[in-house]
Amino acid sequence: VEKKKQIKNTPNLKLIRPVLFWDTKFENIDWIKQRKAVIKRVFERGNEDEKNEIKRYYGEAAVEKIMITNDI
Repeated sequence: VEKKKQIKNTPNLKLIRPVLFWDTKFENIDWIKQRKAVIKRVFERGNEDEKNEIKRYYGEAAVEKIMITNDI
């Protein structure tokens, strides 16, 4: 029996500094619904480790699309 791959609800939060989201409660972020805002914020203010984790979590294609076209 093959296990279905489960999508994690959050990126690895050990790699994301809560200070990036100073204007909201870090624990209340909906990483799926707010992906555009999350990606933009991390790419505006995050370090390389944070950017790499966001790319890993959402996928490079999704990140690129948001950063280039401002949409997903």
